Amino acid sequence: MESKVKAIIFDLDGTLVNTIDDLSEACRRVLKEYGRNYEWTEADYKRFVGNGLKKLVERAFDNTLSEEELDEAFKKVSAIYDEIKLDNACAYSGIKEQLAILKKRGIKLAVVTNKPDSAAKDMVIKIFGEKTFDLITGAKSGVPHKPAPDSTLSTLEFLGCKTDEAIYFGDSNVDMQTARNAGLKAIGVLWGFRTREELEKEAPFAIIEKPNEIIETLDKYF
Repeated sequence: MESKVKAIIFDLDGTLVNTIDDLSEACRRVLKEYGRNYEWTEADYKRFVGNGLKKLVERAFDNTLSEEELDEAFKKVSAIYDEIKLDNACAYSGIKEQLAILKKRGIKLAVVTNKPDSAAKDMVIKIFGEKTFDLITGAKSGVPHKPAPDSTLSTLEFLGCKTDEAIYFGDSNVDMQTARNAGLKAIGVLWGFRTREELEKEAPFAIIEKPNEIIETLDKYF
């Protein structure tokens, strides 16, 4: 039986690409510049990400900055991250192969992320090439960030798909909420930055442990 799924939307950080080393390094450099000696671990930074880079900076500074200070620190982290964002970033093992199978099946692929739009496009194209995804949408000024459904719904409109013809894959509560707010079935992934417990609280359609389960899940349920 032919699958009714015509499009799959993916989160980026923690779902398609492991970006935690470069994100945390950019924050550490600015924290050091400000004389902040927080000894955040990788697990801490994995908790901090998900709501956009500015929120990551705010959390890395332990919510101690004024709005003006946060704006300044955010600009510094953004500049550093833009320079180093591909130093260690890499696709999770098995992701490229799964995407190739989906493309071969004629399923449209898109990225919706809270990473700044230009950085998201640059990263996805350099890691996956220009032809893998039909649309890459990052955070833009004036457009509400996830978990607001705006970017996801505009992506579906661009792809010419209805909500019941698409699935959303992500690794965080923000992603699960985004899918729910947009009316899509959500699949939580455990190879990223958040825990099973966090995903289960959002009651996604399914939770998977390894990238090769993307196709298995599609064949099993759709």
